[in-house]
Amino acid sequence: MLESNFSTNRINRYPNIRKLAMSKLARLFQNADEVVDAWREALKNRDVKGALAIWLDDDSITCVLPEGQRLSGHAEIRAGLERLLDKQALFLEPIACISHSVLGAAVYDTTEAVHLRPDQIEAAFFLNITLVLLQDSQGWRIAHLHASHSTEETFDAPSTPHGLH
Repeated sequence: MLESNFSTNRINRYPNIRKLAMSKLARLFQNADEVVDAWREALKNRDVKGALAIWLDDDSITCVLPEGQRLSGHAEIRAGLERLLDKQALFLEPIACISHSVLGAAVYDTTEAVHLRPDQIEAAFFLNITLVLLQDSQGWRIAHLHASHSTEETFDAPSTPHGLH
């Protein structure tokens, strides 16, 4: 028991050992939903650094902002996020979400109600967001995000889950 606690404490204290201790199989089954939740959390906390940490470590990453501006690479996305979160946090509430995934790739198509304050009941506006996530050696990461404005009239949230008939 003492040996086990020592090993666990050592792994938790040294992140590089933790990475070595995690098998490839464990990384294979990480949940892409956690990345989408982390994205919402970063916007809520105005955490540009945290938001960038969940993107692929690759300069081919892209982001299209609701106004239509296309950003490529970490530097442009960082600048875009800094402008976006400079004045206030964004509280995203998923209204509808469809996701598709295959080994190593996931696509999320969501409609989000955007609140500008945590206590705001009515949405300030709505966004349609498409996220493309890829799985690399560090788990699931965002490769592309496309956001565009929406209105209540342009989407229908499903009233019941759909299944095979």
